Amino acid sequence: MPDELWKRREVVAAFLGQRSAVIPDRARQVEVMLRLLRATPRAPGRVLDLGAGDAVLLATVLDAFPEASGAAVDYSPPMLEQARVRLATFGPRATVIAADLATPGWRRAVSGPFDVVVSGYAIHHLTHDRKRALYGEIFTLLSDGGPFVNCEHVASPSPRVERLFDEAMSDHLWERRREGGESVTREQVLAEYLNRPDRAANILAPVEEQCRWLREIGFRDVDCFWKYFELATFGGWR
Repeated sequence: MPDELWKRREVVAAFLGQRSAVIPDRARQVEVMLRLLRATPRAPGRVLDLGAGDAVLLATVLDAFPEASGAAVDYSPPMLEQARVRLATFGPRATVIAADLATPGWRRAVSGPFDVVVSGYAIHHLTHDRKRALYGEIFTLLSDGGPFVNCEHVASPSPRVERLFDEAMSDHLWERRREGGESVTREQVLAEYLNRPDRAANILAPVEEQCRWLREIGFRDVDCFWKYFELATFGGWR
């Protein structure tokens, strides 16, 4: 089943090992996220990273805000192991929590409020109804004025644009692999990208629709702050 993929060590290892190559413009996405957090009147105190994977976003926020503490939530045992390794340097400032965002029960594992909620390439694995419900749960956990920032894989508006995205991503990956000394063709990389094991776990929704959900829930100043085809950083403030 797709939701079992992220419990497989080989899938997790492949994703973490290739992330910097597969996801273009990562530095810009992180810069946008931190700019949004800095636009909040008070510095973050408590931070929640949902679907945290190896907790790279939480670690980034804790590095940027030395007074902050945070929790990384994920349901994949291999990801949780990697999160504990990454966050060990922060000592008691960081905790790792096993919980599944696919059901409302995950909220019992955390205690709000939080000043910031972030998520990176995780929520698109949930059904659309569950995505919207999760955004509502995030809203209730945020302190007044707190931002929610989601770096996410979203749907293309048409098959034509989806093909453009697939080609752009495979070209990006081909260039990175060639730089690493591999002898591969664009066609090989495109075929591998289209047939990667985690593709079946994607349930993509348009960013415009997700921004509308956030506004209906009550988030303010909602926007898509950065976008590259199907990669988007969006959110708003409570």
